[in-house]
Amino acid sequence: MRIGLLGGSFNPPHEGHVHISLAAMKALKLDVVWWLVTPQNPLKKHKPAPLQTRMEQCRKIAAHPKIVISDIEADLGTHITYYTVKKLKQRHPSAKFVWISGMDNALSLHRWHHWQELLQLIPTVHLTRNPATSLIRRSPLRLYNKQHHVFIDRPAKYPLDSGTTFWMLQKKMVNISSTDIRNNMLNTQ
Repeated sequence: MRIGLLGGSFNPPHEGHVHISLAAMKALKLDVVWWLVTPQNPLKKHKPAPLQTRMEQCRKIAAHPKIVISDIEADLGTHITYYTVKKLKQRHPSAKFVWISGMDNALSLHRWHHWQELLQLIPTVHLTRNPATSLIRRSPLRLYNKQHHVFIDRPAKYPLDSGTTFWMLQKKMVNISSTDIRNNMLNTQ
């Protein structure tokens, strides 16, 4: 199976998460996308809503048969992506995984724990937004010379080899973030 992994706090989940899941699924011909709802993002200082609340919200918004909502990080006892992916690959040795993210994660990936080891463990796909070319050029990940960079301009069954970073140039993007949603909720209270 070809499985996309979209990890995060999903605090709260939104249409942007659904959009990048479906876009990656189509572009890489994935069988399914797993949303890995983390108990706590180690790079974020604020405590998210309770895990079960976020899981329920994810199930409501991602009403798609090929999007699976999972709290497996809680079961695995991990909250660092590298360790989560390592354990998932051990549990599912015949699966082909790819890590899905937006441009915000591509710009900050170098701050993740064990990010270089993660890139050698699993391919990544980053959906870019305008101005796509300048954002990609600014990305520290783009300068990491151990990666093979592939620009996706049409859907295909690309090999999901570790050490590969896919860049998807999106014409249509959903311009929304969980941070903006939380801030708007605070401002209306």
